[in-house]
Amino acid sequence: MPLRFAALIAHAAVALALACGLGPATAQPQPRAVPAESPASLLKLNLPDVVVTDHRGQTRRFASELLRDRPVLVNFIFTSCTTVCSPMTAILKSARERLAASGRGDLQLVSITVDPLADTPERLRSYASARGAAEGDWHFVTGSRASIDAILAAFGLPTGGRLDDHTPMVFVGQGQPQRWQRVYGLAGPSAIVAAVQGGGAALPQAARLTVTAPPAAETPAGTEAAALQGWQGLRDAAARQAEGAAPARLAGRDAASHFTNLPLLTHDRGPVRFYDDLIRGRVVLVHAFFASCKDVCSPVGANLARAQQALAAAPGIGPVQLLSISVDPVADTPELLDAYANRLGARAGWSFVTGKKENVDWVLHKLGLYVPDKTQHQAALWIGNDRTNTWLKLHALAPPEAIVAAVRRVL
Repeated sequence: MPLRFAALIAHAAVALALACGLGPATAQPQPRAVPAESPASLLKLNLPDVVVTDHRGQTRRFASELLRDRPVLVNFIFTSCTTVCSPMTAILKSARERLAASGRGDLQLVSITVDPLADTPERLRSYASARGAAEGDWHFVTGSRASIDAILAAFGLPTGGRLDDHTPMVFVGQGQPQRWQRVYGLAGPSAIVAAVQGGGAALPQAARLTVTAPPAAETPAGTEAAALQGWQGLRDAAARQAEGAAPARLAGRDAASHFTNLPLLTHDRGPVRFYDDLIRGRVVLVHAFFASCKDVCSPVGANLARAQQALAAAPGIGPVQLLSISVDPVADTPELLDAYANRLGARAGWSFVTGKKENVDWVLHKLGLYVPDKTQHQAALWIGNDRTNTWLKLHALAPPEAIVAAVRRVL
């Protein structure tokens, strides 16, 4: 994991109001871009020319009329979606405006419902109008179940009305014959603009991104002491930063709405709602990791295990909930996370969190911890007191005594 340690230290005291968009102006997370695809890895899709209907009630042929010979963005939504669909529509709108301002006004957008039985042209028109996306060359498309399933299958997506399986993927099509790139939409407008302009924010066509191991001198050696020894310089810097970290009080916010109350899975408690079951009324430590990580996750886990012991022994603090949220929820099943927790010696009150990728991604996004490439996740630790709406941010390798002191500050 090529972590930029100096940048992480410098930014570790940024308030949650900025990282999560709780201030006067919403600040979107800016994940690092994934390297561009090479021309050889562009997708060649055999798209069906089925009949569809757009939000204006116009009947069109999908491949020959909607996807004509010019740049096109395609994504998938449904109007009753309560997670990523509205934010994705806003991201596409912003990308469209940026491209138009740069002289790329020839772009066409096509948003296809995965719920065609419920999403009539009228519902799609209402959805688009409410988001300022109903005008111009942007088509919100529905059709028969068979037609939509044929389109989904051509893009390699689940069919049969499986609403929960849709993802915030954007397909960028250009050229004749048209070739395609995939962009993870939550990476933001810049990633989409870069893909259209050839700047490279597209996801590789096949295979997972690999984890780059740290230099041998820094590789965790298996035991807690050895794992932490190679990171001593970083821990010292994190300790110095922790001494000056100032909490931010977030008054007057709807916490359940902001942090989301999406359904997730934990290794120890089974299905949960994120805010109600893991945040509400609690003092919490939150960070991101993934179980197959070969770099900073192991020493961070060992450090947090020591911090959990120190917090349990500290007088006047009370229960503290630790949350380790996987940035690789497809691979990190509850069973795998249970084994991971056992290896760390995690005690009661430390939940390892996974779930449907769409939900986990959105929770991470709201916490300012989302990245499109799991190997680029931050070694950041949020410390929060939901009872007082007070939060601060440390480096996750801050020494246990510094974490205990930070918890006292949010109390």
